[in-house]
Amino acid sequence: MRIGPFDLAGWHIVLILLGVLFLLWVARGFLVRVTGTWERVDEGLKPGQVERITLVQFGPFVRGRRMMRGGFQEYTGLLRGRGLIMTRRDHGAEMIINQGFPKEISQEIDGSVTAKLRLTLSADGTAIFGTFTPQKIEFTYKPPAITRRAFLDPSFRRYKLVSREILDSEPDDAERPGRSGEESAPANRFRKTV
Repeated sequence: MRIGPFDLAGWHIVLILLGVLFLLWVARGFLVRVTGTWERVDEGLKPGQVERITLVQFGPFVRGRRMMRGGFQEYTGLLRGRGLIMTRRDHGAEMIINQGFPKEISQEIDGSVTAKLRLTLSADGTAIFGTFTPQKIEFTYKPPAITRRAFLDPSFRRYKLVSREILDSEPDDAERPGRSGEESAPANRFRKTV
C-alpha cells in the first residue's frame, strides 16, 4: 500500500495500529484517577485497626505504598479501564520478622511479591473494591529455609477514598486516637515521596 511517499507493507499497518491502540490506552489512563490515600473499610479488619495505602499514577501505570513499623509494602500495577491489577511487595527486615518469619530468611522475602490485588474503581470514584490474594510462605526453622510459596484463595477487599492528596500513613495502629485514649499526631501530614 502506498500512502504519499511511503510504501507500506501489511506488517507496517499492523504495527501502526498497535501503536495507536497503545497510545489510546495510555491516554485513557489519564482520564481515570486513582491517585490519593485509600483506607480499607471491609469486614476483615479488627476493631481499631486502620490500613491506609497511598497510590499515585501516571496514566495507566500505578504505584503505591503502605507504611508500617519496620518497613513498608510497595504496590505496583496497571489500570485497565476502571480495573486495577496490582502486586504487593514487602520491604524491611524488621517488618518481615514482626510477621513471624526468622531473621535468616527475611532477606529472601524482602522485595518479593507477597500478594496480588484485582480491584475495580466505583462509578463515582470514591471506592475501590475487589479481591486480595495473599501468598502463603512455608518455612523451616532448622535450617532456616523457605520450603514452599503458594497463593491462597482470594478474599474481598474494599477501600474508600480519604483524600486525593498523599497523606502520611500511620505506621502503627496503636498510635491512632481512641485506641489508648491519647491523641496522636495529626494524620493529615504530607509525605514527600511515594
